[in-house]
Amino acid sequence: MRSRLGTGLSGAFPEIRDTALAQLPEGIGLDGELVVWEDWRLAFDALQARAGARGARAVAASWERPAHFGAFDLLH
Repeated sequence: MRSRLGTGLSGAFPEIRDTALAQLPEGIGLDGELVVWEDWRLAFDALQARAGARGARAVAASWERPAHFGAFDLLH
C-alpha cells in the first residue's frame, strides 16, 4: 500500500493491510482511496494523522479512528 507519492502506508493502516492480505489474491493491483470518517464526514486531518503512525500507535489508531478503503480501479 502506497501513497500517490510512493510513500509506504502498510504500517500506518494495519487494518487495511491485514484485510487485503487475507481477502485479495496475490499479485492484484488496486487503485483507490483511504478515508477516515468522523461524525458522518470525511476527516482528512484524521487520515493524515493516521498516515504518520507506526507499530503499536498505528494499531491503537486503527481501533480509535478506523480507516476504510474504496477501490475504483483494478490495475492488474
